[in-house]
Amino acid sequence: MLNTRFCSYDDWFIGSTPIKKGIPEDTIKQTKMFSYNDINSLKELIEQNPDQLACVVLEPSTMDHPAASVDVEGETYLHDVQRLCKKHGIVFILDEMITGFRWHIKGAQHYYNIQPDLCTFGKAMANGFSVAAVAGKREIMQLGSIEFAGSERLFLLSTTHGAEMCGLGAFVKTVEYIQKNNTIEHLWNYGQKLIDLMNRKAKEAGIESYFQAGGVPCSPWYMTYGPDGQADLAFRTLFSQEMLKNSVLIPWIALSHSHDEKELALTEKALEAAFKVYKKAIDAGSTQGYLQGDVIKPVFRSIN
Repeated sequence: MLNTRFCSYDDWFIGSTPIKKGIPEDTIKQTKMFSYNDINSLKELIEQNPDQLACVVLEPSTMDHPAASVDVEGETYLHDVQRLCKKHGIVFILDEMITGFRWHIKGAQHYYNIQPDLCTFGKAMANGFSVAAVAGKREIMQLGSIEFAGSERLFLLSTTHGAEMCGLGAFVKTVEYIQKNNTIEHLWNYGQKLIDLMNRKAKEAGIESYFQAGGVPCSPWYMTYGPDGQADLAFRTLFSQEMLKNSVLIPWIALSHSHDEKELALTEKALEAAFKVYKKAIDAGSTQGYLQGDVIKPVFRSIN
């Protein structure tokens, strides 16, 4: 069965995860990893593989904003990566599948004032419809162009996986809606309210050391910790379970323009109820007796 939404033909990416079954060994070896916000880890990688790296691919922002540049005041880690790529002739690619149409309608690259060589967009681009886009600098994109008669080109476009017209129509209407209704601004404002609410309720419940919300406001995160202070999936499961009992589905946080004060009030009541159970489990030293199902597991894991 082919999953058209997320296909493992992106084997360079899948090969970087614990789920490597079916991925050619050469692909795994050719995919190198470095640490976000740690420019030295990328420098070391380039030094270890001189003239061997074709491109550097990363998300503009992960759980938090990119760190400040170590070289230029007022710039970010992304600019340091870009300079390093340019110095060594490496294509600099930003994955905007998540950040695009959320950080800014022009992407996080606009928010952080940086221009990659190539970038990708999808997901919120058409509000869930199957549409994606690759954009980039002309000197790279034209390698796949048909405008130069007699020139050999890269094969970049196939209608085998082309979007249907309904998806393209959804993209047009999504952009119109975002612009008309100030959706991006709403996501930032609502996200900050939600972060503040979750942290305030955790403090009121006496579990602020065991539950924390944070991140970039337009794309918040929350962390759950056990009695030992370590990140704990059992307590994350318990929190999700108790929130669901109170009509809030929140295995992670994905903000929508439809989220408003009514939803925030509902979330507040659910937090109060969930944190009461969470506090009991913390005091008991375990989620045993409180969980009603299996513990949440990471998506990318080698053993079930």
